[in-house]
Amino acid sequence: MALMTVERLTEELFRAADILRGRMDASEYRDVLFGMLLLKRASDQPGILNVPDESRWRHIVDSGTKAPEVLNKALSALEQNNPDGLDGVLGALDFNRGLGRAQLKALIDHFDRIPLGDDDLEFSDVVGRAYDHTLGWLADAAGKKGGEFYTPRSVVQLMVELVRPEPGQSVYDPFTGSGGMLVQAKEYVDEYDRNAVGLGLFGQELNVETCSIARLNLLLHNVTDGSVLCGDTLADPLHLQGDGRLRRFDRVLTNAPFSMNYTEKEIKHPERMRYGWTPAQGKKADLMNVQHVLAVLRPDGIGAVVTPHGVLFRGGSEAEIRRGIVEEDRLEAVIGIGPNVFHGTAIPACILVLRGSDGTPVGERGTVLFINAEREVVTGRSLNRLEPENIEKIVSAFRERADIDGFSRVVTLQEIAENDFNLNIPRYVDAGPPEEPLLDVRAALFGGVPRHEVEAEEPRFHSFGIDLADLFQPRNLDYFSFPAEGCEATAARIPDLATTQERRFIDQCCRWWAGAGAQIAELAGAKHLFMSRSHLMTSFREELLPLEILDRYQLTGVFAAWWSDRQDDLRSLEHRGFPGVIDRWAAADGELSRHSGPARERVLEVLGDDLCSRVTGRVAAQRQGLVALYRSWGDRYETSFADLEQQSQAATERLRSRLRGLGYR
Repeated sequence: MALMTVERLTEELFRAADILRGRMDASEYRDVLFGMLLLKRASDQPGILNVPDESRWRHIVDSGTKAPEVLNKALSALEQNNPDGLDGVLGALDFNRGLGRAQLKALIDHFDRIPLGDDDLEFSDVVGRAYDHTLGWLADAAGKKGGEFYTPRSVVQLMVELVRPEPGQSVYDPFTGSGGMLVQAKEYVDEYDRNAVGLGLFGQELNVETCSIARLNLLLHNVTDGSVLCGDTLADPLHLQGDGRLRRFDRVLTNAPFSMNYTEKEIKHPERMRYGWTPAQGKKADLMNVQHVLAVLRPDGIGAVVTPHGVLFRGGSEAEIRRGIVEEDRLEAVIGIGPNVFHGTAIPACILVLRGSDGTPVGERGTVLFINAEREVVTGRSLNRLEPENIEKIVSAFRERADIDGFSRVVTLQEIAENDFNLNIPRYVDAGPPEEPLLDVRAALFGGVPRHEVEAEEPRFHSFGIDLADLFQPRNLDYFSFPAEGCEATAARIPDLATTQERRFIDQCCRWWAGAGAQIAELAGAKHLFMSRSHLMTSFREELLPLEILDRYQLTGVFAAWWSDRQDDLRSLEHRGFPGVIDRWAAADGELSRHSGPARERVLEVLGDDLCSRVTGRVAAQRQGLVALYRSWGDRYETSFADLEQQSQAATERLRSRLRGLGYR
């Protein structure tokens, strides 16, 4: 029997959700599905939990019409027999809520057909990852309510890449939601060093049901020693040292609720609010939550927190709080990721990267990095999203503290002070679309295409092997003319003109893969493949960057997207060698029909074809950009006012001639 993959298990969970459709709100599916998933997983895999007889799956299957009561007792018994890992986790789950016995029986029958023992799973984290995929789907289905428990995984991945947790460190999320930040931090460390000492994972969540989901999420990701506590973090943080002081953490990651209210007299550990309190009227706790993060960082710690843009520019006491944070070098970066990225709110959001009391590194003190990534977000049907290319560009600019026109800039404390500590990102980095050149009036009146406009874009055409002489004719020192065939016909020739250079670029990609594939083959079955990701990405970029068709961020993004989408193929290669990859493809009835030969050659061919296909698509998009640019010159300048006047005079003369032919004078 084929091993259970993440994709297959996710599909099975979606089918289980279909059984619930119409019986309850989509936001409630998660409790029923994941209570059932936990019971089945605990029974199928001995040792992960202490499972009493009344919680065993066979007892549940035999329950018949007593299913709701049996399921609730099974959960209760499982919690009582595992107080260290499940205390308080399962109390919010109730199988009597909104479900008929027929639906519960159908649900039990469905899960009964899903094997969840370790020997049935492709990887040990399949259950946790499928759970997380389903959480994302349920957040979409739940609409506004989805934002209460789920942060889009692309945002989580970006934040983890920014703070880079290391083996043995402690990671804390004070507003845990469903636990995605903690899980992603664990996966980040696992990917880069599978033999590393694990992380200490800590969290706190106000909503009882969501807190249970977070604990269950960690458990299904094989985290049995995480500490997620239930309570109001701002009013009463629960992770304390033995002397009652706040516990400190190496890394803090959180998406705090936007613009929540608070009551000052209820705030314990008020020393956290070192930089001040937000206004008494209409209290919004955004900067209070930021100060909590600052208060619990170790001196050399790093934090990343999502906030609404209002924290960047609201005046009064909030401006004073910003002043204190900036002047003490606690703010390393402000990253704008634009509107409509999170479930439940369309308002623009940003990420603040914060430092512990030691402040930013010595060479960076007295400055803040601003990144305006609003244009790096891909527009989606319901939500905007960050793609791997967008994440790589943001992370690279952050790590290099790069000044990139229209994207990122290092700003001095003096400039921020001159702006009254207003941190509104467009004040420092304008990411608006590039303005079109002003219409050249002379060209519009008398014809021609301005040389300065064309020559400014010449490198883009040159990277595709296209000479300006292929596209224009000289007119005079300041202007070109379109060829006699016209703009549209010339634009249609651009793909042919670019063919040679495009082919050279793709061939170079294939040559790189020949060497890289051999390196990957050497690591097959050696459990070190994922540690080579950074080296492979760098060599891929350096091999193709000199040809200039794609920039470093595009190349890095193509590789990152390929690696992400092929992650399980590569993991299978790492664990089970080439035959293991063939087996998983055969089970999925996927990509084998077009390929034959020994397993090694087949796998490398599929992986290489996929990467080169992605590169080809990206190159084609760049070339289409050139076609669009050339046509835009045609729209602006192909027909001048003088041409229109001549056409008008010719039309007038034809009309007069026609009238004379009809006998009119």
